Amino acid sequence: MNISVISPQIYPCVIGGVEIFNYYLIKELAKKGHKVWIITICEHNWDYKNISLVKLNKRFLMHPTLSINFHILVKLMRLRKQIDIVHVPYTSNSALAYPILLAKRLFDISYIITIHGGGMHPWKHKAPHKLFFQYADAIVAVSETIKEEYEKRSGREIEVIPPLIPFEKSKISKGGLRTKHGFSDNDVIILCLGSIKKIKGSDILLDAFSGLGGRYIKEKNLRLLYVGDGNMKSALERKANERSLGNCVKFFGNVPHEKISEMYKLADLYIIPSLFEGTPIALLEAMFSGLPIIGANVNGINNLISHEKNGLLFEKGGVEDLKKKIEEFVEDEDVSSRLGSAARNDYLKSYAFEDVISKHIKLCKDIVEGKP
Repeated sequence: MNISVISPQIYPCVIGGVEIFNYYLIKELAKKGHKVWIITICEHNWDYKNISLVKLNKRFLMHPTLSINFHILVKLMRLRKQIDIVHVPYTSNSALAYPILLAKRLFDISYIITIHGGGMHPWKHKAPHKLFFQYADAIVAVSETIKEEYEKRSGREIEVIPPLIPFEKSKISKGGLRTKHGFSDNDVIILCLGSIKKIKGSDILLDAFSGLGGRYIKEKNLRLLYVGDGNMKSALERKANERSLGNCVKFFGNVPHEKISEMYKLADLYIIPSLFEGTPIALLEAMFSGLPIIGANVNGINNLISHEKNGLLFEKGGVEDLKKKIEEFVEDEDVSSRLGSAARNDYLKSYAFEDVISKHIKLCKDIVEGKP
């Protein structure tokens, strides 16, 4: 098949769940012999003979989004006789709806929407987004919650395919990784991996951690490690320093995905305090890695983590509740060991990257071959 993937931002130029998923989806499509055109502003060298980079110029018009949308439409017009189908990643109120909808109406281009979440905010301009969904040849959601919401909005049937990518465990020893990254063997490392922003609950975690008290943190050798970047990073760094936690709270910034397995292996506990999630890749990788997990009791997390079965859940936004859950983990090693093993077993039973790729390919093939 000849497939175009619309991804203005993509890994490794941008590190994010959607960008990383698209990166691995494209690589697998190419490995399986499909021709892929990537419409993007990223200049990464893919080094695959059946991957073609279609570069967007965001400086052509005054407004970057308007410029990108205009160029997407132009690129699709030029590719319309070469491609069979277009893969469109979608988050709440995505501006990609506009050029793709126009391409469908003007050139009869087939497209599949994959909804990754983005907070599921109400549509600001309802009519074009509703038409965008109505004219789609198929729609995929990364979670049941997203599926239910967008089926109500669009009146369309939506298939759930989780956004898996291939996970691997680091081959470096845990002790070696701790030495490499400046931690001791006695440190109890709490990992939070992802964008540092409000919807991810990054501030909730810092407040809960600092609420443990300096003496407790020192006695238990606790270390909080943020991996990622975002608009709250500088403010949280200042807050940590103001609370005399600079030596206990580390901000690693973005880490290339090829090195992410190191972060999971050196950690003792994974915490995901988000206010909303789709199906978070970072949480799935924590499960794969066998880490004990504490997560907010919200959609996208509580459908993967069952309280006291394969992790612990705390009240959404609940700083005090999260603090108690951290204490529970620290004080009871048997609980943490049992929950980590259960999380890994649940992942291995329910998820496989190859199945995800096969479902996406089958969906494209059915549309190209005219199957309902």
